[in-house]
Amino acid sequence: MFIRSGLRMLFSAGLLCAHAAKAQIGFKDAFPGVTFNRPVCIVQMPDAPVKTMVVVEQHLGQVSLVRKMNNVWTKQTLFQMNVSQQAEMGLLGIAFHPDFKNNHKYYITYDPPASDFNVVEERQTDATLMKDAGLARALIRQPDKYANHNGGTLAFGPKDGLLYVGMGDGGSANDPDGNGQNKNVLLGKMLRIDVDRKDAGLEYGIPADNPFAKGGGRGEIFAYGLRNPWKWAFDPLNGDLWVGDVGQNATEEVDILKPGGNYGWGSMEGPNGKNDGSMILPVYSYGHGVGLCVIGGMIYRASSASKYYGTYFIADYSKHQLWNLKKNATDPATATATATEVGKVPYGPTTFGTDAEGLIYVGTDQAAGPVYYLDSPDLAAASAGIRRGGLGEWSDASYAARPGSALPPAAFGDAARAGIFSLAGESVTEVSRQAPSLPASLKQGLYALKPRSAGSKATLILVR
Repeated sequence: MFIRSGLRMLFSAGLLCAHAAKAQIGFKDAFPGVTFNRPVCIVQMPDAPVKTMVVVEQHLGQVSLVRKMNNVWTKQTLFQMNVSQQAEMGLLGIAFHPDFKNNHKYYITYDPPASDFNVVEERQTDATLMKDAGLARALIRQPDKYANHNGGTLAFGPKDGLLYVGMGDGGSANDPDGNGQNKNVLLGKMLRIDVDRKDAGLEYGIPADNPFAKGGGRGEIFAYGLRNPWKWAFDPLNGDLWVGDVGQNATEEVDILKPGGNYGWGSMEGPNGKNDGSMILPVYSYGHGVGLCVIGGMIYRASSASKYYGTYFIADYSKHQLWNLKKNATDPATATATATEVGKVPYGPTTFGTDAEGLIYVGTDQAAGPVYYLDSPDLAAASAGIRRGGLGEWSDASYAARPGSALPPAAFGDAARAGIFSLAGESVTEVSRQAPSLPASLKQGLYALKPRSAGSKATLILVR
């Protein structure tokens, strides 16, 4: 997935940060006793009856479910398929529909064996949510004549519920077909589609507010000028879309995408090259004296009391380095960022992931190796943050809701009212059993829900 044709290894003198801090973050086995083969995506399955993590294993073509049963971590297969095992190809990503609890739909991206296509496919589980039901619908079959630069990450936008698809430039080296700057092709782009309807001739809908929905380029395009957006993620709080775009010969970059934004490739690599004035510079970049392949990243939003709250973790595949990246400005189009070295990944990192509690996971290329989580007293899960916030005992239950939606009666226990708190214990708002809807103005993120009754326990609530 990270091979570069024509790569020149430029080991120039220099450091990412002139005053890099002493490493503070360690790595612990997230699921002791369970191993994985080249994990490339780690997410939590929504609405599962028991907390279930989902791990995509690239060349096995396998979607694995990981749960703790009787105090033992177990692994079972949700779905497995034949995929190309060539270079950067394989089963590359997964995303669960916002209404997965009811429609059981999930989405994968993969490269079939002996073919030249990148495929985005809709599938469904059975009623247990633990097995694939054998129902499939191809949404996108993108011709791609090279084996590298396949992108692969999928995610639903936390604010719009639309499916975002990262597409590489098609591969080889130096974007030989000029896909990055060609708005009439899907390669080298971030796409945004509506999976709940179909436009004429398509297996999906074009959102009316997409940048080129009314002309000037393919309607699916959200942003363009990308080389290989291998790993990217939304900030669950404000919706910023952070992308680690793998570089060519000299520079790795991190971008925060805006609708219609042009991020330069293949006229530019990072901040260098020919900018026609419309191309947006990365919020962070580093040269190949520091590392050779950026792996983006997750934004930490578990405990607002943490010094890492709101920062973005990235790593480099070749140097195994972990950095903590933070914006210096609030405008995603012009923000610059600084990074501090905070750890060393045990093996070549391949992906990041997170769960509903906000823990951050890291997959590596270690053969039959574990998935790790970032381990530090400053990276508490949401439940620990709530305890620190003085809200008492923590329940194993959790809820997910949207602003304006109603909480179920069970959320109130035997109380008439419940308080909504930040994870640091600060009161945000209150709801009642008679009027259980969350305020429409409530920002997305993680909160504590605590019924106003003696002996009640705090519960995690994800507002998305």
